[in-house]
Amino acid sequence: MSSYRLSYFDSLGLAEISRLLFVLSGTPFEDHRIPSEKDRATWNSIKHEYPFSKVPQLTVDGVSIPQSKAIERFLAQRFGFFGSNDIETAMIDGFSEQIRDALISFRQVLGNDEKVAKFWAEDFPANMGILAKNAPNDGHFVGGKYSLADVQFYYLISTLVDHDKSEPILEKYENLRKIRDAVANNERIKEHVKNRKPVH
Repeated sequence: MSSYRLSYFDSLGLAEISRLLFVLSGTPFEDHRIPSEKDRATWNSIKHEYPFSKVPQLTVDGVSIPQSKAIERFLAQRFGFFGSNDIETAMIDGFSEQIRDALISFRQVLGNDEKVAKFWAEDFPANMGILAKNAPNDGHFVGGKYSLADVQFYYLISTLVDHDKSEPILEKYENLRKIRDAVANNERIKEHVKNRKPVH
């Protein structure tokens, strides 16, 4: 069995989707937490130890894999969350990119009240509408089983956006709620969320 070490700051950030993939698959891994990115002096003194001088970094049997999205795709493929054939893989990738668009647009407006208001009034509903139009109603985006896109969508909705604003929009889309809930109600995920440190 391969050994896995996921290195990241002591926060959710860019590593939590990878952690969720480990948890969902039931695969043991070392969750290596390094000093906070806010502690610049400490981080600057150790970042040379990482090939790209950034984290997250996944080490598999001694081989280093950098960049969060590369890590997510690698884990999804290895754990069976990246489709049963190349068509399903491409479909999962497409949903993943649409979810990523929503996340990027959210991050871009943070700190600007006017743009945040527009995001919730126009951008987020439009993005969810596109996802809902193309997603089946069986609790998963592709293939009737868990995929990387399911986990990414759960993380977007459950962790990164304002529930008071996102829930009324999701109420319109039963298929998206089913996808979110299929991940949220998984026993391994529930245990992980229950025991993890507060979101920051």
